[in-house]
Amino acid sequence: MEAAPKKLSPALQLGIVGLIAVGLVALALFSAPPQRAGDLPQAQLVRLDGSSAVLRSGKPTVLTVWATWCTYCQRQLPEFEEMARQRPDVQFAFVNDGEPAQLVRQFHDMRGFSSAVIYQDALRTVSRSLRVNGYPSNFFYDSRGRLVGEVRGYMSPEQLQAALAQLN
Repeated sequence: MEAAPKKLSPALQLGIVGLIAVGLVALALFSAPPQRAGDLPQAQLVRLDGSSAVLRSGKPTVLTVWATWCTYCQRQLPEFEEMARQRPDVQFAFVNDGEPAQLVRQFHDMRGFSSAVIYQDALRTVSRSLRVNGYPSNFFYDSRGRLVGEVRGYMSPEQLQAALAQLN
């Protein structure tokens, strides 16, 4: 003969249900809202001066995920920087994918970037959310922060100009 399973008292059952409900409410209150696919990533990034930042929409944005060792990045980023000087109406964000701050700073200082903003993404949050699998990876957002195009790999200045024309 099998023994019947022991039943929990009604008070204990109610306590367990209440604990689960409180946990679900806390999870809903304290978790970040889900990011919609195609939105400008809302990751916590670090500028080269050490200040934290979150990318903001408000004007068209070119977001490039890159690495210092990437030959194509070394070629493309100065070209994008030149375009950033010519197009102050467009935000250029260079998001480094997880490399040490000192290495990123050296890369920046050697090239003298001033118009594009370089961010360090130590946790690789942006590359994971955008499913980056190679460098450079370029993403184009309208002024509302909605993705309007992407190019995986090197982009020539002519290709960049054509992509920028699509943002307007």
